[in-house]
Amino acid sequence: MTPQHRLRIDLDTAAYLDALLTEDADAQARLWARAATDPNLLAALREVHAGLLEENEAADRAATSAVIARAAETHLPSAELVRPTAGPVTVGDVANELFRHTPDRLPPEAHALNERLRTSGEPLPEDLGLSKLTAWAEAKFGPTAASYWAAFRAAALKLELRQAATVEFALAARSAPKPQGNG
Repeated sequence: MTPQHRLRIDLDTAAYLDALLTEDADAQARLWARAATDPNLLAALREVHAGLLEENEAADRAATSAVIARAAETHLPSAELVRPTAGPVTVGDVANELFRHTPDRLPPEAHALNERLRTSGEPLPEDLGLSKLTAWAEAKFGPTAASYWAAFRAAALKLELRQAATVEFALAARSAPKPQGNG
């Protein structure tokens, strides 16, 4: 394919996207007619549709998940909704876990600190050994009862294991590529 032909395909693809956005059926029909005689343009237009379908499916999944989550929160207030996190486990994630599953006999200052930490986006350190985690957390957020940091560490490990299991499940559940058909 020559650079000029590639440029023509790119321009036609951009024009097609514009025609889709403006709902210009005549422009869409002209471009499909051109694609009937140009296999490279046909492939590009199919790629556009595949991408748009993926975007629509992702938006539909997100909307459906939001509706289900709202219904569960409304009608099952004691239920815990487990939402997989996209990035590393954060201090806020761990504090929210401790808020939902509070260990017994934490002092009031630990509860106050936990409430402050619930909004933190700070990622956890790599080393979750109790002494290193406590030193890191107290330097960042201030001292509190040792029992809080022990509970915090246990919740952090639980969340990291849950996140690792979710990632592994997603990889295992990924569907096999569809075979290319002849028709």
